[in-house]
Amino acid sequence: MNQSMLPTPRPDDQLWGIYFTDREYAREMGDPLRAVVAATTKIAAEEAATRLGLDAPWAHPLTAEQIKSIRETATRPPEQPRITIQPTTAELRTAVEVLKMLDQRLNDQAAHSVMQLPETELGDRYAAHIEARTIEQTSHIEKVSMQLQNWREELLQQQKQRVAQSV
Repeated sequence: MNQSMLPTPRPDDQLWGIYFTDREYAREMGDPLRAVVAATTKIAAEEAATRLGLDAPWAHPLTAEQIKSIRETATRPPEQPRITIQPTTAELRTAVEVLKMLDQRLNDQAAHSVMQLPETELGDRYAAHIEARTIEQTSHIEKVSMQLQNWREELLQQQKQRVAQSV
């Protein structure tokens, strides 16, 4: 979550955690808390998250323990800088392959869902919604996949340069 401070709710508001709508994608990403908003209802919280620029938000009310944990994390002084372990080229290749499989699964699932719909005006509208959501999700996957592939290429180039310098 990028927010360091929690919003101050009005008396009739509660705090809502904003997560990814696609629960499978959220699980793959570690179900990160994307933001915290104050609102009276779930729908109002999701609308507030959309105004913050978060696409496909899913609001869930925060418990007192979650709010306390977020506040403690936000006010805790950093102990040590985080150490980031750089992935290997094989790990990046595997990640790209997993993303391609997820992309295919989303497309297959959407096609299956559309086939199950009745051939009515409502069915057609719902099919269009499914297809639009699938296109949005797969475009995100393709973007991340390209970033990982570019990173892998950079690492391979660095390895080649190190080998060339040591020879």
